[in-house]
Amino acid sequence: MEQNEILSHAHELPKIPKVIREMMELVNDPEVELQDLSKTISLEQVVSGRVLRLANSAHFSRGKSVSSVNQAVVRLGLEPLKTLIIASSLVSAFPYVEVIDLENFWQETFEVAVLSKAIGESCSVNPNDAFTAGMLHNIGDLMIYTVMADKVPEIFEKMEAGSSKVNAQRSTINTDSAVLGAKLAESWSFSKELVFAISEQYEPKVDNIYSPLAATVRLANAINREWDKLETRDAKKVWLSEQIEVDILFVNENVIEHIDEVRGSGVEMARLVV
Repeated sequence: MEQNEILSHAHELPKIPKVIREMMELVNDPEVELQDLSKTISLEQVVSGRVLRLANSAHFSRGKSVSSVNQAVVRLGLEPLKTLIIASSLVSAFPYVEVIDLENFWQETFEVAVLSKAIGESCSVNPNDAFTAGMLHNIGDLMIYTVMADKVPEIFEKMEAGSSKVNAQRSTINTDSAVLGAKLAESWSFSKELVFAISEQYEPKVDNIYSPLAATVRLANAINREWDKLETRDAKKVWLSEQIEVDILFVNENVIEHIDEVRGSGVEMARLVV
């Protein structure tokens, strides 16, 4: 099946609800007032519930619960709210996918997003953009799982036989999740930088055009796969020194402690949101 034929099915995908799109626009506005954001969040029951759960979680509550969206917004602050709203938009757009364990999918996605943010904080990449790129990086997979569900078993069989995900996808459907995800992100009006990062996530340097966000996501995925196998700081240091993205991003050595600190928090965040 050709890429254009798959993309022609994009209308079958769920849409991001209008109120969540409005929230995303508000949190991206540097002049936004928390009171205005609270009013918009209150219009969406599911997101309101997630905001309250996050505000009353152990990380934010410090033993004192809040009962109103306005109190929760003030407690969380703009950056955690931005993170939550971006996550909610994606979870709301894909509430059910039959061919995969969606809970595990979101836990891994959130973990890569948190690791991407940690990498951004250890180099010159904007951490919030890095988190968003991490959240968006595998939406192409969701497109395949939703629109091309009958092809998914063949893709998984090739991966189990040793093929990389991207090669398994290309040999089965003549395109891959990075290309499809970039098209979907573009249709959702995300920035050109984020669209490019998604499209180049498997090859962060193509035709001498370099995407720091793509490199960040690629490194975050590698860390998510390998980090728990590295038992000592020295082992982690050696492993990082072998990753080309560390050099091209100029990631500082403090990233080791930062990763250790946030490791697992993406999974916990997913449990609050999904």
